[in-house]
Amino acid sequence: MKDIPNEEKSSAVTLSDMEIFVFPELMYALVLANILSPRLWAWRDLPWFDGIREMRPKRRLQRLRQHIMDNYTFNLDLETWGLTTQQRELARFAPFLSPDEITKSNALFGYQGDVYYYDIDIRRHFGLDKYTSDTIPYWKTETIEAMDAFRHKEGHAVGAGECVSLAGLYAAAAFVVCGLPLESIYLMATPLHSQNFLDVDTGILTNNRRLVTRAMWANGTVISQQARRALEHERVTIVSHATGYIHLLYPTATIDPAAYAHFSKRLASFLIPPEDAADTRLVTPRLPDSSRVAFDRSDAPLDLTPEMDYAEIAQRLDALRATNRAAALAPYAARELAITEEGPFIQAALQRNPVSKSALGGSRSCATETVARIAALPNESIYDGPSRLAQPDEVWNFGRGDGLEKCLLAANILGGTEIRIDNNSAALLDGGRIICTFPTAKSPRSSTWPLV
Repeated sequence: MKDIPNEEKSSAVTLSDMEIFVFPELMYALVLANILSPRLWAWRDLPWFDGIREMRPKRRLQRLRQHIMDNYTFNLDLETWGLTTQQRELARFAPFLSPDEITKSNALFGYQGDVYYYDIDIRRHFGLDKYTSDTIPYWKTETIEAMDAFRHKEGHAVGAGECVSLAGLYAAAAFVVCGLPLESIYLMATPLHSQNFLDVDTGILTNNRRLVTRAMWANGTVISQQARRALEHERVTIVSHATGYIHLLYPTATIDPAAYAHFSKRLASFLIPPEDAADTRLVTPRLPDSSRVAFDRSDAPLDLTPEMDYAEIAQRLDALRATNRAAALAPYAARELAITEEGPFIQAALQRNPVSKSALGGSRSCATETVARIAALPNESIYDGPSRLAQPDEVWNFGRGDGLEKCLLAANILGGTEIRIDNNSAALLDGGRIICTFPTAKSPRSSTWPLV
């Protein structure tokens, strides 16, 4: 789509929580990127999911939950994706939302919800109290490939992801594996959490790796209390759906108003405690007010169904790139460089990958040492296929990368003017001087990548 700014495209590559807050279409772009992942479709061939489409919907989701519980953990540390500053990010987002709006609505920039968040001292809760008040984390949302790659990171035996990553994975897997219509899946983001409402039976909430039924919501256990926390103490900033989104701050919403009204009614009913509930507190969700927005329904409908196979879905989404914003952003979120231009990917790589820069920056004065450390990494991308690529911090965190990815990692540390891909080789150059070269199996759309 012609009207998507480069900042939003590069944000689709980074997929940080703060970027999704500013660009709400990115929430569904992540879901579509996972739907387009062969990794997810391979789940359908696992013995664990044999006959799943013949089960009742609730039973299907329980099967999915167990698979996610067994194969992924929750991860939200400060070290994985590094740190940035409020000042830097507020300046970056100023053309899209005013600093005042962001600081009053986003937890990373000062919003703390009601008294609960003041009580727990939210910066200390996340370990930010040891930094200046201007320091905030790059909490980046992981695709299924990056979630799987945590198996290669020290201290992780299985995959991992933060709350938005798990919500995006649940939404995509509920569709691809369980056959749940996308229209029955609603994603909710609050300033500090992300979870889904699945319109099945009396309703089901996802909460990180777990599923929460209406009975569980009110059973008074520690797990249910954790699941209740966001909707009890926070406003819902974004509701994202196959038909579009509604955002707390934006005056225009793209979600189908009938779908949003249905969701609002169903969620409110879900939150009413049953008569025999151990926890009888009534939670009234603070959803974005539909009466204050204008609904823009100009995006073409996705029209994806669980009966479609992978090729049909990929073909449909490719055809929608000119008429549906989430479909247009999905290849950027999927790091698909056969379809997208390299500029937004490079911008994200060189501006928002602080971990590798910190780890290797001490050897910047010795380019030979830096190149040698990068060359020693296994020549293996975490992304399958010839044109999907990892960012520098993914290469460093997971200790592996294709040669083209290694060149970009080197550029993040040593600089350079361009990367050239030719004859199964990728080279980082500074003017006419070759800084490093590595073998590559990747073949993006462009064979020359300007870095300045």
